[in-house]
Amino acid sequence: MIVYLWDESGIYLGSREVDEYGSMPERSTPTPPPKLTGSQVARWTGSGWEKLAAPEPAPAPDWPALIAARRRLAETSGTTVAGVQVNTERDSQALLTSAAFAATLDPAYHIKWKAATGFVDLTGEQILGIASQVRAFVQACFNREAELLGFVADGTITAEMLEEGWPS
Repeated sequence: MIVYLWDESGIYLGSREVDEYGSMPERSTPTPPPKLTGSQVARWTGSGWEKLAAPEPAPAPDWPALIAARRRLAETSGTTVAGVQVNTERDSQALLTSAAFAATLDPAYHIKWKAATGFVDLTGEQILGIASQVRAFVQACFNREAELLGFVADGTITAEMLEEGWPS
């Protein structure tokens, strides 16, 4: 005897032959499903089959947008340089760049820089060192974005990879 099987949701899975004197497998019926066309699926209702449109597949993730958003989060999350916790949001990057430019023009330049833990006194040399390290941190974020886009291009990207490998 042929029986017709369905999953936990009642969706038709296929058929199989069983001994007509044995017990019926769980989630099965001897009633065949209706003929289906196109992308239809059959669902067992408990008393018979009904035809349904197949569910649309989930859209593929927009990996470039997800990766760019994750890079932006990493880039602007801050970093610690020489014991100073530095804000790396775009405005802070710009302010640090202008302070570094001033330090290149005047080696005696010094400032009070507002770090996450409060104000710190920085010499021109320290400003240049911090600016250089922040620039390297930001570039590492972009490098990771480019690396992940390579995985998108070759089809090996995974959701887990989106959270791995970012500088801190």
